[in-house]
Amino acid sequence: MRKYFSRFLFLGVVVLTSCFGKEPLNTECDIEVASVHVENPAEVFHHEYDTLKVVNSASDNIVFLIRSYENVAQLPLSLRITQGATAYILNEDGSAEKFRNGSLVDFSNEKTWKFRIVSEDKAWSRVYSIKVAHDYPTEGDFCLDFENYALDATGKYYEWSITDANVANVFTDAKWKNGNPGYKLSKSSAKPMEYPSVPLVGEGPDGSACVKLETKDTGSFGSMVNMRLASGSMFNGIFDVSNALKDALRATRFGSPFAHKPVKMTVWLKYEPGATFQNRLGKPVEGVIDEPDAYVVFYRNQDEAGNEVMIDGTDMFTNPYIMGIGRLSHNLNEDGSDKMGDTPIHGLNSQWKLVEIPLVYTKEVDQDILANKGYSLAISFASSWQGGNFQGAIGSKLYIDNVSVYCDKDEY
Repeated sequence: MRKYFSRFLFLGVVVLTSCFGKEPLNTECDIEVASVHVENPAEVFHHEYDTLKVVNSASDNIVFLIRSYENVAQLPLSLRITQGATAYILNEDGSAEKFRNGSLVDFSNEKTWKFRIVSEDKAWSRVYSIKVAHDYPTEGDFCLDFENYALDATGKYYEWSITDANVANVFTDAKWKNGNPGYKLSKSSAKPMEYPSVPLVGEGPDGSACVKLETKDTGSFGSMVNMRLASGSMFNGIFDVSNALKDALRATRFGSPFAHKPVKMTVWLKYEPGATFQNRLGKPVEGVIDEPDAYVVFYRNQDEAGNEVMIDGTDMFTNPYIMGIGRLSHNLNEDGSDKMGDTPIHGLNSQWKLVEIPLVYTKEVDQDILANKGYSLAISFASSWQGGNFQGAIGSKLYIDNVSVYCDKDEY
């Protein structure tokens, strides 16, 4: 009896396999993690964890920063890529050869190498740039405009880059980040100027280009996942679009290492609130006027065990490693939480205004840690200050230009 049952079970497996067929081959072609190896990482890099880069799905530029006085030649490089994909290193003559993890790569003189990742089904590929660059000391104070922008590789939305070498390292990939890649998931049919973060040519207070951040309706898909609006945003850090729908707050990570103590930020702003404030369910909330957000946070980027610390949407004002915060004026509850109402105190309207935002420090900054880039600077703007919780008024618009950060002169 057991023999006949075994034959029946075997036939059932064969029939089911025939019905369902083989699992389709993977179409993804991403580098998820890149790492290099040196004998004494703390001597070459600012932190041991700087030898490993978790690669944002929207990024194709990987840079390992070493101390300004260090030099490297051939380093073992390893790549973790999507399942089934194959990595190729591209030579200067245009030829390609299969890349094997642990292979020595000549990164001397800040040479940039190109890698092509081919998906398991061979139908898709993606090219990445990888280099090791010197992290030269910055001058401290810096000013940023929004003149350098272009459409992303897909031609769907705008990106802003930093060309000033003095501050490029304060921005991951030398770029401002925003929620445009996430908005693409909900409204792929949107035209570039219909995204939450867009450039406006010649409309800045000095006649230069500025940025408009607008709170947008995310449509039927947004309603389905209970994310009915997208606040326009601009910040330095990482936006992990692969996790945007699963955990939007943790997908937004703020800041980059900075070797100076910031004391204030100034920025030109103007604001137009949308007509109706709504909660996460899309229901109007009476007596609440939408407000923008603008803040700068300085925090310790390494814990006691040497692990990397990076604030995200869940703890950008409460993380225990925060040293100082500067934020656009708001009505807050006694516990520091946001208080929504009909009497905004930020002082912005539809006319350009130069706003000064000083940082208030609650902890002493250690000069040795500062010199070794043990602190990070985060800068962020949003058209709806409750946008991270998918609350706000559709149509709220925050205009930004000429961001300046001033640092403690006693360091020099």
